[in-house]
Amino acid sequence: MTLEKTKRAFVKYIEETRRGDPYPRNFMGCLISILTEPKPISQERIMELTGYSQATISLTLQKIQLLMPVKTVMKRGDRKRYYTYDGSPESFILDLWEKRLEVQGFEIIQIEASIERVKERTGEGTAVRRFIDYLFNMQLYLTLIHSLRSSSIEQFRKLLKTDFTHGTDAQDTQDSGILKKSEIEEFLEELRTNTTTSKSEEEPVSEYLLLKNEYFSGMKANLNPLYSQTIANQMMVLHDVFLERSTTQEMIEKSTLLPRSTISELLSQFVKLGVIKVTKKDGTRIKLYQPAISFTDFMLSYSERLAQKMIGAKAKLSKFISATRKISPKSQEVKKFQDVLESFLKAYLFTEDFTKGFKAKMVTRLKQSYDHGFVFI
Repeated sequence: MTLEKTKRAFVKYIEETRRGDPYPRNFMGCLISILTEPKPISQERIMELTGYSQATISLTLQKIQLLMPVKTVMKRGDRKRYYTYDGSPESFILDLWEKRLEVQGFEIIQIEASIERVKERTGEGTAVRRFIDYLFNMQLYLTLIHSLRSSSIEQFRKLLKTDFTHGTDAQDTQDSGILKKSEIEEFLEELRTNTTTSKSEEEPVSEYLLLKNEYFSGMKANLNPLYSQTIANQMMVLHDVFLERSTTQEMIEKSTLLPRSTISELLSQFVKLGVIKVTKKDGTRIKLYQPAISFTDFMLSYSERLAQKMIGAKAKLSKFISATRKISPKSQEVKKFQDVLESFLKAYLFTEDFTKGFKAKMVTRLKQSYDHGFVFI
């Protein structure tokens, strides 16, 4: 395989494997093309590597440059614009992580503000108590995730100064008291059977709906700017089902203010994925949407899916590196592309190790909160 075909195959692979991630379509293809080339790259060159139209690339680059360190370079005597990433492939992964961490900080602040608003503006009741329990659960999960990601970013930053190539054993850190696999599964099963499941059969009062409208509006406003708006819609629908424990499409529409067609499409997707189940209201044809898994399983699921992706990506990157080594003649361009691939492999090795250790650390901290009387939904 020639260098050009290998580059195109690599860009296509990264773009396809990142589908289903929260990033907008074409985002990864454009960024990886820029990182792949040793020199500043033109829109025409990105078209060659990705197969995208120039209009698509132009729009995507505008969004990317608002959020990521992609610089525009002008060459004397040339009216074309060229683009370059201010950093290595490893620092690119670090930039994505730090952007997530920054947004998560805003999400925690939003949760804390929502808790205070619910306490101040609404009297006691089943729906209100359930909403507060949900907010406290979100606060706990996001705070723990933020803490784990923050420490991992610092560890990754330190490792970038070393020559690690065979993983980092991040799951074998010196943290004391990490639960074993059997203990993790035992605790998760206990949560699945002992969590609160209160449901409200009454029509929610207008003030309660207003609080939910404000909360979901804030969720959409605080969305990671790198993500597509579809992710915000998915989050609102899913979280409303987990909050209410049993709800109708009509009530989700009132809570999220999303179009009915959007809600219907998302509910169908989540039912197929096994995250939501459908039952019927007694004596009626009205569909009720309920969680099919525990809230904890739902919050842990992303890291587990990511871990599986990293295993496959590591093997595929190794194949690309092997194919690049066979390219002849060994030009400087070939060598630089091989360096790029090896840099990505280093980043993927660390990400794989982080995701392997994440669940054990997360569940250990959740159990500590449970043992101290925290109420899980």
